[in-house]
Amino acid sequence: MSKSALIQQLKQQKLSVGILSANWLQLNEALASLEKYRLNILHFDIADGQFSPLFTVGAMGLKSFPPRYFKDVHLMVQNQLEVAKAVVANGANLVTLQLEQCNDLAPTIEWLARQRVTYVDQTYPLLIGISLCPETPISKLQPYLDDVDIIQLLTLDPRTGEKYPSKLILERVTEVKTLLGDKSSEKLLNIDGAMTLELAEDFRNSSHLIDWLVSGSALFNGELETHLDMWKGKGIY
Repeated sequence: MSKSALIQQLKQQKLSVGILSANWLQLNEALASLEKYRLNILHFDIADGQFSPLFTVGAMGLKSFPPRYFKDVHLMVQNQLEVAKAVVANGANLVTLQLEQCNDLAPTIEWLARQRVTYVDQTYPLLIGISLCPETPISKLQPYLDDVDIIQLLTLDPRTGEKYPSKLILERVTEVKTLLGDKSSEKLLNIDGAMTLELAEDFRNSSHLIDWLVSGSALFNGELETHLDMWKGKGIY
């Protein structure tokens, strides 16, 4: 499968599920529900407590999930290159780096660009993403546009926990689309960070601009299928 074909296939799904918010004692049941709703993109936040206070499961956590799932991995760590190598070894299909961690950003992208991984029994180049905190200027993306496949805009700053209004994030979405120009169709644009149903509705009218919404705790806080029905009923995905 070519990278461009994979990206077009991924654009058909509008939700990347933050699986780390699931009850891992009932993980099989959660995965069965996601399959029922044809959701196979799983989002993993890998955080070491250094970039932000958040500390999560390490790279080995990816091994708990069968290869039929597309593993969307977001790194919020001090040593991006070291952790990127670990998550790829454990099955990552997409690795998203923080733009603000600029010390090792370029060598990490260079290494990731040489990797090939497997998804649905096909081999293709690993997808590379770049994530921006809400106050990071969109213009700082410019040097990396040719090197990344996914741009992820955060609705909150993981370093401080400060949330930003959806209006501001939508303005940033427009900035990204303008910056990409004709390259927009070749990239995925994602929104991540405390994604509730209410916030997702704010972004719904701009769904032609946004490819994925990332949500975890809002889906798993209660009955997963009840929440998925609500999100689907609202036209979120």
